[in-house]
Amino acid sequence: MNLNALKEIVDNQVEILESSARDNGADENTIVGIAKYAIGNGYDKLSSNQKYHFDNSIRHLIENVQCSGYNHEFVEVPRECPNILDDDDLVEYYQDDGKYCESCEGQASADAHSKESFFRD
Repeated sequence: MNLNALKEIVDNQVEILESSARDNGADENTIVGIAKYAIGNGYDKLSSNQKYHFDNSIRHLIENVQCSGYNHEFVEVPRECPNILDDDDLVEYYQDDGKYCESCEGQASADAHSKESFFRD
């Protein structure tokens, strides 16, 4: 569980938490409040009711986050990536609006290099 990533979400992308709350039928302000409390005090200090909301609306945002997948600009059907992002990359993932896993990042870099070479020639 990456509480630093949760802090990044609360500080700079709170709409992600609010959307998750709505998707799970929870009050947005309650979920944001639970997230802030967990950041300052840790998961273990949450009440059982707060843990329920945390587990349903927050945990999936900061634990076992799946790569969004890289898609070449000329591919119409999006490709799903099965890889889970490294816990150490989650803060950067939220700072960059969706960082890729190592495999997808490599493909994106290779495609960018090919495109640059094509236009340069």
